[in-house]
Amino acid sequence: MANKPIHILRYGTVAEKVHLEKAISAYDYLSINGNSAAYVASAIAKFIVEKFFSKPDKGFFIDPITYAFQNEIKLLRSKSKTTGEEKIKKSVEKLIENYGYPANKVKSNQPITVDDFTSPNTMQEFCARILKFQYNLVYSHIEQNDLEKYFEYAVPGNKSSIPQFRPKFLIAPYFYLDKADSTFAKWLDINTDFIRMARVISNSECDGSKVFAQIVLSKQTLTDVDSVAAIIAAYQNVDCDGITIWVDDLNEHEASFEELSGFVQLLKGLSHKPVYNMYGSYFSILLTHKNIKLLAGVSHGLEYGESRKVYPVGGGIPVSKYYYLPIHQRLDFTKAYYLLAHTGAIDVTLPNWGSSEKYYNDICRCDKCKQIIKDEMINFVEFESKEFYEIHRKDQTLRRKKASSDTKENCLYHYLLCKKIEFIRVEKQSLSNLLDDLRAQEQTYMDCDELQENELDYIDVWISAIKDV
Repeated sequence: MANKPIHILRYGTVAEKVHLEKAISAYDYLSINGNSAAYVASAIAKFIVEKFFSKPDKGFFIDPITYAFQNEIKLLRSKSKTTGEEKIKKSVEKLIENYGYPANKVKSNQPITVDDFTSPNTMQEFCARILKFQYNLVYSHIEQNDLEKYFEYAVPGNKSSIPQFRPKFLIAPYFYLDKADSTFAKWLDINTDFIRMARVISNSECDGSKVFAQIVLSKQTLTDVDSVAAIIAAYQNVDCDGITIWVDDLNEHEASFEELSGFVQLLKGLSHKPVYNMYGSYFSILLTHKNIKLLAGVSHGLEYGESRKVYPVGGGIPVSKYYYLPIHQRLDFTKAYYLLAHTGAIDVTLPNWGSSEKYYNDICRCDKCKQIIKDEMINFVEFESKEFYEIHRKDQTLRRKKASSDTKENCLYHYLLCKKIEFIRVEKQSLSNLLDDLRAQEQTYMDCDELQENELDYIDVWISAIKDV
C-alpha cells in the first residue's frame, strides 16, 4: 500500500453512510470534518468499527477545521426556522466544547486572531485538546455503542491493536493563508509552531501517532512566487509525517495555467513529505503518477466535491450529473447524451438507441453502467434527473431539475467507480499513454456542437502544467 496512491473520500452527513458502505471498495481513507465528528461522533464511530474492522487497508482521519474560527465566523451561525434567532450551529457548539479557548470566542462573535496565540501555554493547551479529540473519537464511543465485541479478535489486553480504530494521522491546528492578508507571515509562523508542538504532544499523549500539517491557502497565493517560496521554506523546516493541502476554490477544470503551475511548484517544494490534496480532480490524480510523485493521495466529496470554497456561501438543491469518464468531468444529462450521439455510442435511428457495445468499449464499463444500461443504450436515461422543484421570485416562478433518489444513486455510484478507474489507470499506465489519451479525447470531442468553443481547453492547461514538473 506504501506506493499506491491513496483515494480519499470526504464524509459529509449521516445520510451518506449507506453510500459509503455500498461503495467501500472504491476508496481507501475517509476524511471527516471536525464539526461532523463532534456532532455525530457515536454514528461515525459505529460505522468505522463495524465497516473497517475486517479491512486493515481502510482508515480515517479528522480535519479539525480550526481555520473556521478565524474569519467568516457568521457562517458558523444559522437562523432558527421558528424564532428567526441566529445561533451557533449545533455541530459547531459540539466542536467548541472539545476545543475550548480561543475557539469559544466565536460565541461572543469574535474570531480567532494572531494575538490569541502570543502565549505558548495557550497554544500548547489548544493543540493538545485538538489532537486528543481526533485521537480518541472512535475509542471514546465504543462502550456506549456496544462495540467491544470487535475487540475479541484483537491482541488480549490491548485494544489499541486494531489500527483502523485510530486515525491514520493527526492534523495539527492550522489557519488560512492569504498573501493579501497583512498577517500572512504571522499565521505562517503560528501554523508551523503548532506542528512542532503537535509532534511533542503526540509522542506524550497520543502514542506517537503520525502528525500531518494542513495547508489551506487562497488561489491568489499560488500565483505569488514570494508567498509560495515562503510557504515552502516554512514547511521544509518542520518535523511532520505528511501534509494535506487545500487550495480555496481551485477548480482544476477552470484554473489558469498560472494557478496550476503555481500549484505544481508548491508541491515540488513540499515533495520531501507525502502530500494529499483535499479537493482534486483527475489532474491531481495524474500528479500521483510514479514518474511525477507530487501527490501521494487525492480526496473528493461523495457528490463530486473536487473543489470547494473555504468559506462557502449559499447553495441550492444539487442536480445529479453524469460523470463523463473520457474527458474527466461531470455533465448534465443533455450534454452527455449529445456527446454520446457525437461518437455514435447512441443512435436514435436504431431500435432502443442501439446496442451498448460501443459505449462499453469507448466510454465506460463500470459495474453500475452495466447494471443500468445492460444491452440497450435507451437505458442511459436512468442517469437523467426527471423531477422538478420550483423557485418563486417576485413575478415569476422558475422550474429546476432535481434528482430522484434512484437517479442520485445511479450518478453517484457511477462517479465513484469512475474515480476508482482513474486511480487504477494512473497507477498502472505510463504517463505518456495517459497524456496521449487526453489529447486523443480532446480531438474526439472538440468539434462537438454541444460543447462551447473553449470548453476543453483545460486539457491543454493540464498537459502544459504537468510538463513543468
